[in-house]
Amino acid sequence: MSGHADHAVSRREFVVQSGMLATGAVLGGLGAAAWAEKPSGELPRRVLGRTGVSLTTFTLGTAPSGFTKPHNVQNVVKCVNAAIELGVNSIDTAPAYDIAEEGVGLALGKRRKDIFLSSKVLADDVAKAEKILANSLRLLKTDYLDLVYFHQVGDRKVERALDPDGVYTWLLKQKKAGKVRFVGISIHNRPEKAIGLLESGEVDVLLTVVNFVDRHTYHFEEKILPLARKHKTGVVAMKVFGGARKSRYADPNCPAQLDAQHLESAVRYALSIEGVATLNIGAHNAEQIRQDVEMVKRFQPLTEEESNRLASLGKELSREWGTHFGPLAGAAPRQEVYHV
Repeated sequence: MSGHADHAVSRREFVVQSGMLATGAVLGGLGAAAWAEKPSGELPRRVLGRTGVSLTTFTLGTAPSGFTKPHNVQNVVKCVNAAIELGVNSIDTAPAYDIAEEGVGLALGKRRKDIFLSSKVLADDVAKAEKILANSLRLLKTDYLDLVYFHQVGDRKVERALDPDGVYTWLLKQKKAGKVRFVGISIHNRPEKAIGLLESGEVDVLLTVVNFVDRHTYHFEEKILPLARKHKTGVVAMKVFGGARKSRYADPNCPAQLDAQHLESAVRYALSIEGVATLNIGAHNAEQIRQDVEMVKRFQPLTEEESNRLASLGKELSREWGTHFGPLAGAAPRQEVYHV
């Protein structure tokens, strides 16, 4: 979710505009002009952990374009084409993103082999998982996926996932069968529920929330990223901007949860985290993709002073955001919830 739309000035924006938390201060006094320059050259790449795959540090997330109302599959196609033209080699999608998989499948064509393509399986039983994966392969017009995530493990029955008849065990079998190259997990809440899977040593890639606000609520940076590094699990950062405001992904004008003046700081924070290979950022349209790619290309590591300032801002905003991705602990809800 890029979130470049204008919106009313909130209390936190007023605080920023008053000078206490101005963008110039967050960026170490570099000033807007220095960060407005258009960078040249290709998108940087990083290796995705033990997969050994070299990915661009920007991954196109297709939830916003897939959800956008009214549905327009050609807009998804345009987003995919724009990302590829900008040098992006990684695209992420999922069955529940309305028309996203269909659009990605239509767009890739002969370029499929050049793209690291990931999708997701949200299921606690193998029969459902089989249907989900088969339909994804059909819509994406491919006979394999580079990566499949056991999705939303904070709300899954993870205690059964590695049983002989568990969904994660079944996904590992699909890896051996050549239907998927790598198997991973995604997590939005209840960080402890990822620990057992990561410690099994069977997780190739971790897709998790990485932003300077939610770190003070969910603590993924302290609770599960060290385990990913321990097992050389590749790390893909999502929700870099905090997701869509009030999860209104279907609204093409919906801003990000994070205010626009902090988006570049959010990119720098996420790419400064040890082990993060790429940022999975969703966009409603091609122009948002271009803006996001430029921010990623401008990346410079945060200084200690900048990190301290973002920590203060993040703590303040975390009190406003709360547990917007779901609970920190407790049993999974009976009513199934889908996190993008």
